[in-house]
Amino acid sequence: MHVLYIYTMRTTIEIPASLRQKLVSEAARQNLKGFSPIIVNALKEYFEHHALSQTPAGLRALRGCLSEEEYRLSKDLIEAGRGEWKM
Repeated sequence: MHVLYIYTMRTTIEIPASLRQKLVSEAARQNLKGFSPIIVNALKEYFEHHALSQTPAGLRALRGCLSEEEYRLSKDLIEAGRGEWKM
């Protein structure tokens, strides 16, 4: 039997009254008891976008251009080349 533990943390953040009012309103519209799920989703989206924005545009443009076989071959060639480097 597997047991899954999910840990959450309570924290206090300062939110301007106008944003809090919008959060409460949106939570009510979604029939939520609080607005934590909205905050969690917003943070996930922020960090996913932020991680992508850290990748140089040239590399983002190449995402998905190689087949899995081409990727493995390129990786193997790079690793073999690194093994021949001399310092």
